[in-house]
Amino acid sequence: MKLRAVGIRTGFLFLSGIAIGFFAPSVFRQWLIYLHADQSNTGIPQTGHENRPTKITPGRKRSIFVGVMTAEKFLENRAKAVFETWGSSLHGSLAFFSSSSSRRTDLPVVSLDGVDDSYPPQRKSMMMLKYMHDHFIDDYEWFMRCDDDVYVRTDKLKEFIINLDSSEDVYLGCAGVAQTEAKAYLKLEQSENYCMGGPGVVISSSTLRKFVPHIKRCMNATVTHHEDVEVGRCLHYFAGISCTWALEMQSLFYHNHSEEHAFTNNLNTKSVRNAITLHPVKKAPYMYRLHVHFIKLKIQDLLHETVLEQRRLRVLDKLLAKNASSFAVDELAMLNDIRDFGHKMPKDQSPDWDMFTARKIYSYSHDSPEIGMINPTRDGLNQVLGQTMMIVNKEARKVLHRTLEFKRLNHGYKRHHPVHGSQYMLDLLMKYHRHIGYNRRRMTVHVRHHAYLQHPFGNLVYMVEPAKSSVPVIHFLLPLAGRLGPFTRFMKTFEEICLRAKQPVKLLILYFKDVSPGTEQYAIVKSYLKRYPGADIRWINMKGAFSRSLALSMGASQFSKTSLLFFCDVDLDFNSVFLDRCRNNAIEGQQVYYPIVFSQYNQELAFRNTTMPKTSFFYGRNAGFWRLYAFGIACMYRFDLMAIGGFDTTIQGWGLEDVELYERFVSSNAYDVFRAIEPGLVHVYHDITCAKDLPEKQLKMCFNSKAGTYGSQKKLYEIILDKGYLT
Repeated sequence: MKLRAVGIRTGFLFLSGIAIGFFAPSVFRQWLIYLHADQSNTGIPQTGHENRPTKITPGRKRSIFVGVMTAEKFLENRAKAVFETWGSSLHGSLAFFSSSSSRRTDLPVVSLDGVDDSYPPQRKSMMMLKYMHDHFIDDYEWFMRCDDDVYVRTDKLKEFIINLDSSEDVYLGCAGVAQTEAKAYLKLEQSENYCMGGPGVVISSSTLRKFVPHIKRCMNATVTHHEDVEVGRCLHYFAGISCTWALEMQSLFYHNHSEEHAFTNNLNTKSVRNAITLHPVKKAPYMYRLHVHFIKLKIQDLLHETVLEQRRLRVLDKLLAKNASSFAVDELAMLNDIRDFGHKMPKDQSPDWDMFTARKIYSYSHDSPEIGMINPTRDGLNQVLGQTMMIVNKEARKVLHRTLEFKRLNHGYKRHHPVHGSQYMLDLLMKYHRHIGYNRRRMTVHVRHHAYLQHPFGNLVYMVEPAKSSVPVIHFLLPLAGRLGPFTRFMKTFEEICLRAKQPVKLLILYFKDVSPGTEQYAIVKSYLKRYPGADIRWINMKGAFSRSLALSMGASQFSKTSLLFFCDVDLDFNSVFLDRCRNNAIEGQQVYYPIVFSQYNQELAFRNTTMPKTSFFYGRNAGFWRLYAFGIACMYRFDLMAIGGFDTTIQGWGLEDVELYERFVSSNAYDVFRAIEPGLVHVYHDITCAKDLPEKQLKMCFNSKAGTYGSQKKLYEIILDKGYLT
């Protein structure tokens, strides 16, 4: 065992000569703790299939009750993700409302009588609101209805509703309006609207009291298939209230129109920072990703406050010393000392500054003087800019109605100082807003702003880390859907090369059970675990359609940053020599290994009228070809995968995700990409099926690959000649 010292960065932001504290962590570790449903965190005990919230002591109202509308098929993924993320930190109570057949004891689920999971969920939505009214109208000031694909920032929600009066009629959310031709039968006037259900809807107890007694009548008079529209119509007719028109609600209850791709990329955006709710989060892993992102921001805020308190303590120490004259001199010296980016270091040893724009970096430290802005640097810069604007506006709002809006980065300089951490000089274009005069006339001016930022190293954190093995463990990542025959063959190879030889390897199978149940495949895995109790073979069920990029991203996240990953394929045959080359050719922080794999032709055509070889490792000219332009098989460390930005998980279906990752490694100039013919790997022939619904680019690649695997030109010519097609 050994101790490793890890530096956590805190920092000071210097803006126009004013020192402001902020934080940017260099190391972050987060544990997600599974919380059971009990009264302490949700107010909902486990009592059979209907985990009904308990009544609150009379006279003690809680702030908010959140009803999450879901379906039985989403309880295991979306609902569970909600409960384990923002649901566990809610300042109130939460329950999931599903069909009458839903049964869960580990989640606070209310099974609504006479309700199924059919679409549209109008009855489910109405009955959920009725349930909240009938059981909790006297216990809570506020009620919120949302879907299971929304992330709620509970701290911001608490701050938002604390300034509102629940005794008034309130109906808040992201306003939606009907199309012109639909307004007539919806009976909505020009000034009337409804709150969109997806991003969440907040209503006061007063509003809930007025319209719930009429819900049965509303359900019998629906004119659309949209449950949020019908709730809005019912509220308008019986409570006399429409959704707020406040423009700010569009950003607070934020709906991302990219739908399936929402919140899968950069999270350091103005929209994410400003929102109370974020919708839609269609895949459970991204719910956890959002949660970790906001926990990081909370840590930054707390450490920012720590920096400010430390400054106040230093000032108080000086005052208590009753040495006002020396205090003034010392404070001025300290401020000048901090602002001097190169202090206490000889000029000839001071690191060089790299210039950068929003797209390019110009550096002495790279072979190429101009390189693209790669993901780690881009993400870091986005975080710096986001924190800068947040802190600037926090200070600016102290002066009445003044805000600054970021427009663009003109250019900047950065370097990593060995003593004082990361340092930035930014040239920014901003839009200055100020409301002046009696009628609050808005004044807007574009201003150029210089920001000087420093992230000095903070206190050391010691973590116990086991000593590294002399032979790195190879972590096999195997995406799979169906393919029973090839999987059976693969496991026999894995047993022979890895299990019997006791190779330091781990196997993680990422199985898409929505494509194929996988019962037989899982039984095969269990049989090997029974025969080899010490083997590390894991199985993770993936949801939805097959996506290799999503599977590999999920698989990589299961292991530490220092893990050696092998992106595998069920059709591969391999030997122990390849395992050695995988370990030797992948170098953490420096090099990734993309082997050139031998790919078999159709063996029945390749060895027509001849004896077929008994081994896959037969490299005859007519037996197969070297895949020079295939990049799906690779060895790399997880740290390097993260540094380059990981897989593009928005790519669905066959191919392209591996090419996109490979091109980023090549263009980064931060890594050597090692490519060589790998005789220890063979891609066993199988027929390729190209789905017709693939995007045009992927479909063309698929057909080209399929055509290229039938046989060599010579062999195909011989067959055509034998058949007499050329006579």
